[in-house]
Amino acid sequence: MSELRILLATRTMAHGGGAERLVFDIFQELKQRANVKVKLVSFQHSSIFNLPNIDHFEKALAADKDFKICNYKINFSLVRKNEIDVTEYQQLVEEFKPHVIHSHMFIAELVTRANVHAGIKFFTHCHDNMVQLEKFSSQTPLSRNKLTNYYERNWILKKYAACNNQFIAISNDTKEYFENVLPKKLKKNIHLLYNAIDFKRLNAVNHERKLDTIKIVNTGNFLLKKNQIFLVEVMRCLKNRNANVSLTFLGGGDEMGNVKNKTAEYGLTDFLTFAGNVNNVEEHLKNANLYVHSAKYEPFGLVLLEAMAAGLPVIALDGKGNRDIVKNNVNGFFIKEQNAELFADKIMTLMGNENKYREMSKNAVEFSSGFDIVNYTNKLLKIYESN
Repeated sequence: MSELRILLATRTMAHGGGAERLVFDIFQELKQRANVKVKLVSFQHSSIFNLPNIDHFEKALAADKDFKICNYKINFSLVRKNEIDVTEYQQLVEEFKPHVIHSHMFIAELVTRANVHAGIKFFTHCHDNMVQLEKFSSQTPLSRNKLTNYYERNWILKKYAACNNQFIAISNDTKEYFENVLPKKLKKNIHLLYNAIDFKRLNAVNHERKLDTIKIVNTGNFLLKKNQIFLVEVMRCLKNRNANVSLTFLGGGDEMGNVKNKTAEYGLTDFLTFAGNVNNVEEHLKNANLYVHSAKYEPFGLVLLEAMAAGLPVIALDGKGNRDIVKNNVNGFFIKEQNAELFADKIMTLMGNENKYREMSKNAVEFSSGFDIVNYTNKLLKIYESN
């Protein structure tokens, strides 16, 4: 078999989100495969290595000769000529001569499709329901962002058509979205492939947990859609019931200040910990005995699988994409309405029943084992080769 050269392209590796973790795990796993040569390119302008609390994958990438940061400039204009400069990236493509270009996040879509090369297979990883691809109609409210999205949509769809672009949807919800927004000729190019985790690494912290206290953990950037402020309401309900409970938030972001203010307002400062961006997520999962997720919208929910692999049952709100992960009353509880009292009820019910907890913990581990990065990469390579 001849060598398969794969170029992974992503917006940035500087953030600690699920997309970046998945890209890192794919990159590392592909490097282990015979007859595969892989490179990873990021389009972050500033250096990622000067940031505090960088994750383990960023530290590893700092010395990796197969990782490169490329500068770019893309400015679309409705009245002037577009400004597009992807020279550094183009040089990388010409030197590496990839058979496959697999892009992650919308900026990477724009840069990698600026020049569509014959003989290269292009794959888009649908990490979320890209708002830039939403259909535009006479009923769409006009705004600067909407007009920009409309222009970018027309531009990228032409590029997709030119390269017979393939799409990897990470959940049934995301697959349905792309089936709705893509032109008919491209709908047949959508492949459903759930995201994956490094199961062995995360399962290494699975152990027999004590349930005398409720130790909750939540992972995610502090964004409005992640809705961590709801978990403060849940903690208020639990403390009103005199529960012996604590909650640790992992992550940073613009909404952290509002969540901290609500924590102080409710007098919960002693029971909530804001750990920020950490590079030892596994240790925090090891020290917890329950994972909670409050996102209003979740394209998939990689952090849920990570928690399950560590042996934690999960309790989550309906984020659409996570419907494929949380099996109600099997590996956790799935709550469709945003009701803090109901959420607290589920926590108390689970943590007050040791047999049920142990059963759910076991089910969580078994379920998450089916999403290991090794099997995932096998499936990904088959998609590359057959399209």
